[in-house]
Amino acid sequence: MKKLNANYSLHRNVLKNSIAGITLICATTLVCADTISTKIDLGEPFPFRMEDGIEYEVDLDIGYKFDTIEKVCINTKVKNGEAGAAFYKAESEPAGPFNFPRFESVAQQLAVGIDAPTPENPNPVPQLQKTINFCGNETSVLAENYLDGEGKFKFSVSGGYVDFWDFELVVEGDVSDTQLAIVLDEPTDFSVPSYGGRVNYDAGIRNLDSTQSLVTLEQWSVLKFPNGDSYPIHKSRDVVLNYSEVKDYPRNYLTIPEWFEAGDYELTWYVTNPGTGARVKDSLYFTKSAD
Repeated sequence: MKKLNANYSLHRNVLKNSIAGITLICATTLVCADTISTKIDLGEPFPFRMEDGIEYEVDLDIGYKFDTIEKVCINTKVKNGEAGAAFYKAESEPAGPFNFPRFESVAQQLAVGIDAPTPENPNPVPQLQKTINFCGNETSVLAENYLDGEGKFKFSVSGGYVDFWDFELVVEGDVSDTQLAIVLDEPTDFSVPSYGGRVNYDAGIRNLDSTQSLVTLEQWSVLKFPNGDSYPIHKSRDVVLNYSEVKDYPRNYLTIPEWFEAGDYELTWYVTNPGTGARVKDSLYFTKSAD
């Protein structure tokens, strides 16, 4: 399986190809009313060829959180090929220790017809659909996974190869009035040494509530230890934003002392609107080494 990781923040659009280890600039994410359209750069020039039986995993952060999602679609344009079908698969994200994951697998036939063999063309290839559109409604696994703006899905074709001109994810729904992004500003193989160190990260908060020209939000953050215990990072603080204004928190750092145990950590920022009670959060993850 090939993994294609596209990570977006409020200000950073970067695709990381984990197979080749190459970092590329992604196409722009377009925001139109409550529709987010994200073109996915698959790490190679278009047309992009998908081979028979190979699963391509797309890990995508579209940079916007939703209160509700009405529809989410995976769209491509077919250039040519010979495959008979295309598939996408999605698995629900963990919601707790006693919640079992849901699985979603959807297929679409590509071949719409095939010419009869002739002496000049003894092995005709099938005629393919010009476009592929997979869409899920608000109850689909794909839609539920993208409520927080981040999700994964797997895409594959069978019966031959297909060349695609385009590849995009389109989400329709109610974008949350408050947007929060927190991004680990470290290399992908980063870990804190056993004697402690610093974790560098960037964060941003944006007000998208067009009904309020000025809003006062509350922001705080918490660190979760490997055993699940919580450690306060800083107390709640006011964040005053005009409509469409972004408050940046660049070059933040978190000091990890030597006595913190080894294992996986989760740093979570929370933002709430006291007037409405609406609350959003975003997290980053890192590891503290044992040696």
